[in-house]
Amino acid sequence: MKIITDLDFELNNTAVCIGKFDGLHRGHRLLFSEAQRSGKKTVMITFVFPGSCGIYGQEEKIFLAGELGIDVVVLITVSDEFMHMSAEEFVRDILVKRCGAAMVVVGSDFCFGYQRSGTAEYLRKAGEAYHFTVRVYDKLTQGGEVISSTRIRRLLTEGRMQEANDLLQTPYFIRGMVEHGNQIGGRMIVPTANIRPAEGKALPPFGVYAVRVMLEGREYDGVGNLGIKPTIPGENPAGMEVWLFDYEGDLYGRVLTIYLMNFQRPERRFASVEELKEQIRKDTDEAKVFLG
Repeated sequence: MKIITDLDFELNNTAVCIGKFDGLHRGHRLLFSEAQRSGKKTVMITFVFPGSCGIYGQEEKIFLAGELGIDVVVLITVSDEFMHMSAEEFVRDILVKRCGAAMVVVGSDFCFGYQRSGTAEYLRKAGEAYHFTVRVYDKLTQGGEVISSTRIRRLLTEGRMQEANDLLQTPYFIRGMVEHGNQIGGRMIVPTANIRPAEGKALPPFGVYAVRVMLEGREYDGVGNLGIKPTIPGENPAGMEVWLFDYEGDLYGRVLTIYLMNFQRPERRFASVEELKEQIRKDTDEAKVFLG
């Protein structure tokens, strides 16, 4: 997969999907599927808002796009200059000149250009003028409600992981390199792996989760704690700490993708490390039952 981070590029005969694509959920995947069915190189144009983050951090979004078979990801930073680009300039300079678009696929509420002057209908007319096909899709619904990133973030905030994961299709994950923690886990029961979530990433409640973990193409079941470890002395930054049930070996410096499958209980402070050890055993048993 090719990743483009500036507007100095040139592609040809592409099928382009455009959007913020926060979460790359079921609705977004409808657009990708249409583009991929064309047989052309699939391009995902997505927007980067400095200082903000969504369901996934930028590196996580790129990773997931690759998993979904996207050929090219174009990351456009939303600067003041870009905000003042007209709809005509966006079509002419980015879609036609840079992307070489033969097809453009968007959602029905997609707007672009200065003061959001470019609509889906405008794009259809531009396609006729510049000789590219336009496909416009209405938003998907499920359970009588639109599938949207806002809806998914609400479910995540409430710890309703199974519902959020159903809308995401790929379960919500935290991905990163294993860092050194405080080494308490290995001395208590088992060695654990610590990962720091992306800055500003939408997080579910602090607490214990049944997890599935991908490591170098292999999947492991496990149990994890998202939070600040209030029982452990000192200041602990928010992080994800996981134990992989059937893994032995050193994980430091290796990249894990941790899928949060079920929220088991909120994080809380225990009176002693011994009490915490007993609760970890219970959490582990519950996670194993859920994961089957």
